[in-house]
Amino acid sequence: MKKLLVAAMTFGVCASTWAQSQPNTLTSQEKKDGWILLFDGKTLDQWNVTPALAKVWKVAGGAIASDAKGGGGTMLTKQEFSNFTLKAEFFAHPDINSGIILRSPPARPAPAPGEKPTPAPGGPGYELQIRDRNPGNYSAGDFLTGSVVGVGKAPADAKIIPDKWNTIETTVDGDHFIVIYNGRKVVDAHDSKRASGAIGLQLAHPEDVTHANIEFRNLKIRPLGK
Repeated sequence: MKKLLVAAMTFGVCASTWAQSQPNTLTSQEKKDGWILLFDGKTLDQWNVTPALAKVWKVAGGAIASDAKGGGGTMLTKQEFSNFTLKAEFFAHPDINSGIILRSPPARPAPAPGEKPTPAPGGPGYELQIRDRNPGNYSAGDFLTGSVVGVGKAPADAKIIPDKWNTIETTVDGDHFIVIYNGRKVVDAHDSKRASGAIGLQLAHPEDVTHANIEFRNLKIRPLGK
């Protein structure tokens, strides 16, 4: 009986460890805590994928992978969020220019020829930067990896670790932004220009670095009360 009990306990521990190690899944505790998977490892069902974005983003090897040859673009979730904690892992070439967009307004129709774009009500979303280099010709170019553009700068040594899955977590609660990058707090700042919106995955200016791509997995979000 003791051997059977020990075997059952061992199996339970192994099963729990196995569940936690599987990409794009939620543990039983995460489900109880209200976490939501934004990517199941197989489909982009929770994302708005236009024909143009289908050339940029695809599912490959259990990840959402960019294709710089398809051009740039930002793919948004169908659901909008106000206050939340978002977790993600990414695997990227160090030359990548990417990011995760927070509280993004819905995509707007392209303006007619000769017309200026209409600004989104409440302003644009926030960008959680994934880019190690400032090419010198971008607005806010000195907000590098781990930074929330225009809100808080991460330390200069918060770099993309090549050939490894990097972890990034952000809590957005009211006007308060906290970013944990590879286990280290890199941003703790405030801004109130926009209160809610979609989550987005961005590939920016791929024409500058056609050799650089990025993959995302374990995208999960926990809405916060308020």
